[in-house]
Formats: sequence, structure tokens, C-alpha cells
Amino acid sequence: MNLVIATICVLYMIIVIAIGFWTMNKVKTPEDFFIAGRSLGLFVMGITMFATALSGFLFVGGPGLTYRLGMGALWFTFPSTTSFAMAWYIVGKKMRLLTEATGSLTIADAVYHRYDSKLASGLTALATFVGTVAFLASQVLAMGIIISNIFNVSKMMGVVIGLAIITIYSTMGGILAATYTSVFQGAIMAIGSLMVFFIAIFVGGGLTNITKTIATTPMPDMGNKILPQFVGPWGLANPVLAMSWFFILGIGIVGQPHIISRFYMIKDVKKLKWGPLVSVIPAVCGGIFMFAVGLTVRYLVNTGKLAPLANPDDAVMAFLMNFSHPIFAGIISAGVMAAIMSTCDAFINISSAALTRDIPFALGKKLNEKQQLNAGRFGVILTALLSLLAVIGLGDRGVALMGAFGWGTYAATIAPTLALGLNWRRGTKEGAIAAILVGLIVSLGLELLSKLNIYKLPHGIYISALCLPITVLVYVVVSYLTPAPKLNEKIEQILNA
Repeated sequence: MNLVIATICVLYMIIVIAIGFWTMNKVKTPEDFFIAGRSLGLFVMGITMFATALSGFLFVGGPGLTYRLGMGALWFTFPSTTSFAMAWYIVGKKMRLLTEATGSLTIADAVYHRYDSKLASGLTALATFVGTVAFLASQVLAMGIIISNIFNVSKMMGVVIGLAIITIYSTMGGILAATYTSVFQGAIMAIGSLMVFFIAIFVGGGLTNITKTIATTPMPDMGNKILPQFVGPWGLANPVLAMSWFFILGIGIVGQPHIISRFYMIKDVKKLKWGPLVSVIPAVCGGIFMFAVGLTVRYLVNTGKLAPLANPDDAVMAFLMNFSHPIFAGIISAGVMAAIMSTCDAFINISSAALTRDIPFALGKKLNEKQQLNAGRFGVILTALLSLLAVIGLGDRGVALMGAFGWGTYAATIAPTLALGLNWRRGTKEGAIAAILVGLIVSLGLELLSKLNIYKLPHGIYISALCLPITVLVYVVVSYLTPAPKLNEKIEQILNA
């Protein structure tokens, strides 16, 4: 264990817990706990959205995917240049107006008020919870990888330590704690990403040298084959799979509850138009971090300067621990932990709301404010335990791919229901219910068949990339086959905004 790196990371954890204590006294109502009291400024909002969206999914899984697949992994990050803008412009303003007009606190609330249907709201909460299990499990696994590398403990012990810290400050401060820590974390992530990019390129002797060496030297962990296509436009990824990633990660953002629920929190609706700029710039920094570290580690392995990795997801820590100064490695390790924790706390709160607020409401049970606040804190602890069980059950499937499954599940179920529903008045509750059910059944069904090696989609088609157009079609067709809805005045005004 490197004492310098470990000390910096411990200090970081102490700061995060201190933020949780600081925000605890500010949380008085469910609005404070779940949507930060609708009090966020533009900069805080933009940075926290970036920090929440690009998590261990990108900062741990991304370099590992690049190390394994080469340039093809970039199709994971290309969408970030447009996807944030889509989220802000398609649903941003409408979600903010919706919470102001109806008091909505969660995505399921938004669905209820749009369609006046407890069934649609309950199914949305269920879909949110299912997607959260996979996505949160990927983040917790990434946390375990980082902590195990830093403190020389087992991966499972790393998972438990990281999850305990997240649970403590999320229980105390809810989404308000998550928001302020995300600003702190997002700054570390953005600045650290740029610094790592330049260090990685320097260690590899320049980008030209890195790519030329990779293309002309044997890969010791791939049968000593020379694979020049590794640095081609598709890398070692199937082109259809790469384009599937691009499609689902680009368009699917409008169905991500941890992203679109953040629009409830902004204080001034007029400043929403500047949001994409604040989020996209640090997102691009994260993308070049993934690219540089993954390729450089592959170069180091091919040239014998680094042993082949037992787990591709270890790429970022292998690089930091072996090729950077301990102080810098400690700061960047804290940044990577920041990426993971900012997303974990958001998902824990979203899942907590689904379990303790949205599903009971759909079943006809309404809690008062104090009961909602206490139930929300209990839900945080319960969600943390469920995510731990999910990690144990899912194992080392791969951080990036587990995260992509969670992202895809959200996209297939929530994107048609809200992104279309808040922009198309002809959408009906029957269309929403059908889209969510079909999305859940098809996504989980195909995933299970693939997991059991019974059936896999041909040509490398990614499951969620197939599910999203299917659910959009189902939503539109069923809406046209059922009577047009009678919308109340508030919803009409929001749709026209």
C-alpha cells in the first residue's frame, strides 16, 4: 500500500462525509431530500449532472474497455458531445415547470401527473428500480476495484467500504448531500482528466508512437497476435455493436432518471439554455481520459513495461500506481472515486424514492412529510444492501457493460414515456403502460437469454439498442389505437412551453 495515495484518499472520504453532516441540518422536507429544494444555480446544476452521468461507467470501465477493444471503445464516449444538449433541450424546461406546477419530486411523479395513472407511475418506479440495480452494481464494483488497489484489501472489502461511506452521507443529506459532493467531485474529475491525458500521452511517447507501436507489436494477452485493427475506427469491436452503443448512449439519455430528475432542482428556468455548455466541456475531458489511459496501458503491456492485466478494469489504477507521482496518483484516484460516488449517491436516492415513496403511492398508500423523509433514509440503507447483493450475484461482468445494461433499461422504458410524453399531447396512459411493460420484458428477457447462452442477437446488436425503437413504436401505435387523453390546463401549458 502506498501511504501517500492512501492518505489523500482517506482525506477525500473525510471531506465527503463532512459535506453530508453539513447538509443534514439543511434537509427539512422531502423536497430538500429528493430534489435539493429546487435551489441550484446553473454552474452547480451543470457540474453535478456531468459528475452524475459520467461515473465509474466511464472512468473505470472506459479505460478498461479501450484497453480491451481499442478505438472501438470511443463509440462509448462520442455521444457525450450531443446527448447532454438533447437532455437539456428536450426535457429540461418541461421537467422544471412540471415540478413547479404539480409538486413532482420523482420521475414516477412526473409520469403520474402527465398521464393521471397510478399504474403507469408504479411501473415507472419499478423500471427505475430494476435499472438502478444493474447500474448501481456496476458503480459499486468499480468502487471495490479502486479501493482494493489503493488499500491492498479484497475487492469485496473495497465494495463494502465504499458503499458504507456513500450510504452514510446519502442517508444524512439525501440528494442535497449528493449535489454538493458532486460539485466538489466534478471539479476534481474535470481537471484531473486533462492532467492524466497529457501524462499518459507523454508516457507513451506521443499519440503517433502509441498507435504505431500497438499496430505493429504482438499482444501478449491475446495469443501474441499483431492486431493493427486495434487502432482502426472500430478497434476490435463489432461495428454493429459500436453503433449500437452510440445510438443507445446518445438518444437514451432522455430516459435516465439520475439525469432528468436533476432538472427539478434548478432555481432559474431561464438559465437552462446554457446548461449543455457547462456539462459538455467536462464530459469531453472525461472522454479523452478514457481514450488516453486505455491506449497507453495497452502500449505499455505490448512493450513489456507493464504486465498484462488480469482484469481490464484495473487499467486506470495500474497506470496511476506505476507511472505517476504518488501525490498526483492520490489526487486522481480521489477523482476516480468521486466519479463513482457521485453516481452511486444519485442512484441510491432515486431507488430509495421508488421503493419507499413511488411504489406505495401507486398502491394507494400516501405518507406524510415526516414519514416520507424517514422512509427515504431507510430506503437508502435498503438500496445499498440490495446493490451489494447484486454485485455478489453479477460478479465481474465488467463495469462498463453492466452500466450500459442499466442505461439501456432506463432508455427503453422511460425515454418514450417522458421524452415523447412531454412533447406529444396525443400520447396516452395506455401507450405509456404498454411501452414500459414491453421495455422491461424485452430488455430483461433478452438479457437473461444471453446470460444463459440460449440466444444472442445477431451481428453484435446491443440489446438496449433494439429495445428502444421497439418501445417507441409501441408507445406511438398504442396511443393512436386508444382515445386521445383529456389533459388538464397545467399539463397543456407545460406541453406548449
